[in-house]
Amino acid sequence: MCSIAGIIHLKKDAEEHRGSDAAALERMMRALHHRGPDDRGMWFAPLVENVTVGLANTRLAILDLSPAGHQPMLDQTTGCALTYNGEVYNYLDLRQQLSETVGEWQSHTDTEVVLKAYERWGTSGLERLRGMFALALWDAPAGRLLLARDPLGIKPLYYYQTDELFIFASEIRALLASGLVPRKLGRDGLTSYLERGSVEAPATIIEGVRSLLPGHYLSVTPRAQSLDVEGASYGRALGMGQLVSPPSKRDDAVRQLREILEDSVRRHLISDVPLGVFLSGGIDSGALVALMSRVAGERVKSFSVVFAEQKFSEASHARLIAEKFGTEHREIPLGEDGLLALLPGALDAIDQPTMDGINTFVVSQAVKQAGITVALSGLGGDELFAGYNTFHRGRQLQSLARVPRPLRRAAAALGQSVMSNSVGRKKFWQLMASDGSPRAAYDVTRQLFARGDVQSLLHDASPQVAELACVDDVHDTINAVSRCELEGYMVNTLLRDTDFMSMAHSLEVRVPFVDAVVVDFVLKLPGAWKVNGGRAKPLLQDALGPLLPAEITQRPKMGFTLPFENWMQSRLRDDLTRVFTDERRFEAMGIRPQRVQETWRRFLEHPRRVGWSRPWALYVLAEWCELHGVTL
Repeated sequence: MCSIAGIIHLKKDAEEHRGSDAAALERMMRALHHRGPDDRGMWFAPLVENVTVGLANTRLAILDLSPAGHQPMLDQTTGCALTYNGEVYNYLDLRQQLSETVGEWQSHTDTEVVLKAYERWGTSGLERLRGMFALALWDAPAGRLLLARDPLGIKPLYYYQTDELFIFASEIRALLASGLVPRKLGRDGLTSYLERGSVEAPATIIEGVRSLLPGHYLSVTPRAQSLDVEGASYGRALGMGQLVSPPSKRDDAVRQLREILEDSVRRHLISDVPLGVFLSGGIDSGALVALMSRVAGERVKSFSVVFAEQKFSEASHARLIAEKFGTEHREIPLGEDGLLALLPGALDAIDQPTMDGINTFVVSQAVKQAGITVALSGLGGDELFAGYNTFHRGRQLQSLARVPRPLRRAAAALGQSVMSNSVGRKKFWQLMASDGSPRAAYDVTRQLFARGDVQSLLHDASPQVAELACVDDVHDTINAVSRCELEGYMVNTLLRDTDFMSMAHSLEVRVPFVDAVVVDFVLKLPGAWKVNGGRAKPLLQDALGPLLPAEITQRPKMGFTLPFENWMQSRLRDDLTRVFTDERRFEAMGIRPQRVQETWRRFLEHPRRVGWSRPWALYVLAEWCELHGVTL
C-alpha cells in the first residue's frame, strides 16, 4: 500500500524548470508521508523536447519488505515506470501466467506483476487485476501516461489539468500542497456535499480537481502545444461481467456463495506484515472472523473498540464471536474524554469534507497502536446483502407506485404544508411525490439537505449535481437499490472515508466483500433471495450456515456510532457555536450565514427533528476550508 503522485508539464525550457517540478513533487510526497512511511521515491523520464514527466511514491510495505519493492518501479528494458497504490489479490496467479515471458523476476511484489501485465497485455490487462488499486504508468515507447483505478473504487485517484499541466495524487491535500492547484472551492462539489454529506465523483470539493471514476483509465499524451487527455472505461457495469455464472436454485447459490466468500477472504489474507480484523459484533464482521478461522493458517487477531456507555458498546457480542472462534481478541476501551481528544486529529485527517468517517479514524488508530499494519473490514456487506433501510423503502415504494402519481403528489403537497416539521416527515412526503423507483428510494434516504434547502443556503444558484449512473432495474428493486448503494454511498462516503482515515495511521484496510468476483456473483442473484421478513441478510446468513451464533444473527442492527447528538448539545456546543457565528467563514464559501445559524438554532431546540448530521456537516466544511485556505 502506498501513495502516488506525478506531473506532466509542458514548458519551452523544460530542463531549466525541472527543478521547480521536482520541488512540487517533493511537497506532494511530504503531504503523503502518512500513507507510506517506509520508503519514498521520485523518478523523471528522460527529457524529450519541452516535456517534463515525473512520478513519485511513498510506500507502506506490505509484500516483499526488501528494497526490491522500491517505487517508482522502472523496467530497464522498455523504459516504462510505474507508481502504484494497492493490492492485487490474484497477483500470484498472474505472475505464473507471465513467467513464460518475463524470465527473471526482480522482486516478490504485486507492483512488478502489474508492470509486467501492462507490458504484455496493455490496458486489457487492467481487467485481469483482482483487487484494489490506483496507478500511474509512464509508457515510454508510446510516450503517454496511463492512470487507472480499480473497478469498485476502493482506492482514490485525483487529478487537475490545464493546457500545459497535468498533476495527480492519491489525496486532494497533496495536490494543494504542490502549489500548482488553486485553493478554490468548486460549486458543483459544494452543492453535492450539501445534498449528500460527501462529494459525489467525479466532482471534488476543489474547482478543477476531478476524481477518476472506478473502473476507468486516463491516457495523457504530451503534444507539441498541449496535452491530449482521453478517458475510457475498462470494466463492465456491476453485475454485468462474466466472472461467475450464477445457479438457478437458491440452495446452489448459497453453497457457491460460501465458496466464493472463502476464496475472497483467503486472498485478502496475503501479507508479509501483521494482520487483524475489525470485530464490531455484527453479522458482517462476524462473518469475516468465521471465514478467516476456516482459511487462515494461524490464530485470527481481532480488535474491538469498546465504550463505557453500554448503549454505544457492542463488547458482549464481539466477545461472543471471539470466544466461539478462539481469536486472539483485544478490546480497546475508550471513554468520552478519549474520544473527544481524538476529534481534532480526525478533523485534520479528512481529505475532503465528509459528515462521516470519525469512527474509522478512532478504530484505525487503536488497531495500528496494537502493532497491526493490515486490517480486514466487513464494509460492503450491507450494500450487497440488503442491510440498509433503503432496501425496505425501495420495496415500499414499489407497492406505493401502484397508486396514480397525481394522487400521490396531491397528498404529498398537502402533507408538506401541514405535517412537515421534521427531516423524517419531509423525506416521507418526498418519497410519496417521487416516481416510486428504486433510485428515488436511494436518493431520498441518502439526502442530507433537500435541494430547496441547499438553494436557500447558497448565495447563488449552483449547478445541478450530475445524477448517479446506477442501473435502475424496475424488475428487481433489491438489486437496483444495491447498485445505487455500491456506486454511490459506498464509493463516495464509506470507501473514501475509510481510505484517508485509516491511512492517516499508516494502516491498510482490506474489504473482502468489496471484491470483483463476490460483487459480480451476488448482483446476478435474484433480489428476492436476499430478503426474508424479519431475518437480517438471510442470503449471507444461509451461506455461513451455523457458523454464527443466534445471538449475533437475530440481534437488531447497531453499528459503530458515536454520540454526536449528545456531544453537540454539551461538550462540543461552544466550539460549534463559535464556528457558526463566524459569518466571515461562510461568506467566503458562498453560504448564507443566517441560514447556517438557523439550522444550528433549530437543532438545539429540536435535535431529533433536525438531525445532528446537518449542522455537523456544515461545521466540518467550515473547519476544512479554514484549515486548507479554501474559498469560493
